[in-house]
Amino acid sequence: MRRRRGLIGVDISATRVKLLELDRTGDELRVLAYASEAMPEGAIRNFQILDAEAVARAILRALERSGSRTRDAAIAVSGPSVISKTILMPASLDDAEMEQQIHFDAEHHIPHPIEEVNLDFQVLEPDPDNDQFNRVLLVACRRDNIEMRTAALEMAHMRVQLVDVEEYALQNACALLSDQVEGMSQRHSIAVFDIGADNTRLTIQRDGRSLYTREIRFGGATLDAALLERYDIQDFDTLRARLRAGEIAAPETANDVREFADRLAVHIDRALTFYQSASAGGDEPIDHVVLVGGPTLYPGLGEALRQLLPWPVSLGNPLDGMLASAAARRNHVDTDAPSLMVAAGLALRGVV
Repeated sequence: MRRRRGLIGVDISATRVKLLELDRTGDELRVLAYASEAMPEGAIRNFQILDAEAVARAILRALERSGSRTRDAAIAVSGPSVISKTILMPASLDDAEMEQQIHFDAEHHIPHPIEEVNLDFQVLEPDPDNDQFNRVLLVACRRDNIEMRTAALEMAHMRVQLVDVEEYALQNACALLSDQVEGMSQRHSIAVFDIGADNTRLTIQRDGRSLYTREIRFGGATLDAALLERYDIQDFDTLRARLRAGEIAAPETANDVREFADRLAVHIDRALTFYQSASAGGDEPIDHVVLVGGPTLYPGLGEALRQLLPWPVSLGNPLDGMLASAAARRNHVDTDAPSLMVAAGLALRGVV
């Protein structure tokens, strides 16, 4: 019998495109396909695709290297063109009535004309203060943002079947960390920091739910740039290849990693102090800090942050314990896994 194909998660950023496909056998997840390609400089700026053809070429290269036959994709949007907020709606409304009411009241919820955005909503739960209302998550994104991403995938011979928000894809992937962090699936507050190239996204998790999110304008590009300059290497892929091959030893990078850790620790401390001082944090302490993202691959970062921060710190891996295809292993899925939170969250949408 022919196996039903799901969705391949396509994480598109200003620096890279990452493709990840997962499958489930019983209770076990496995990696069917993975590949990553550098994004041409200037193809994406401020979360907007400026050169769809260049993005399509990067996606196509990654798709060919992955060996996947799946052409249905889940993608994510992010940045200022995405608006997400929780509103109250009468509990008596059905979905059709709710959609009509949201469109009627759209100008009160979003700053863009309704014809310029795509809207979606999801009922979360009854309002704890008034059971006559439901808490409803409303998400809006400028249509041109989605259309450019869709066009790039279509040029790469892929079909967009699902559009998510990076923030929610990250939250979805946090379920994959639950076995790695003690208390993550219990009543503990776990701060997950996904460190990207230019930004770091924080999500506070408790009982499998996200309590709080925030984006921090600081990422691993500064560390990458320092090491590229130190070793006179022209591109990031060559740097990672030399690190994997052991041609660059951990002691040689220790000072740069420590300097980056010092700066990252300041941002983490500020973000969590703000969370706990704000009404969102209340009196709930942070029980654990989990770091994911590309910079966690640099030796010594986790240990440095354990010395700098007052919370227990661990490094997370959304694909930990999963079997992977030979092609995915050749494409270094094992070492790249900590940087695949968004891709994993998207790929999970296609797992049945």
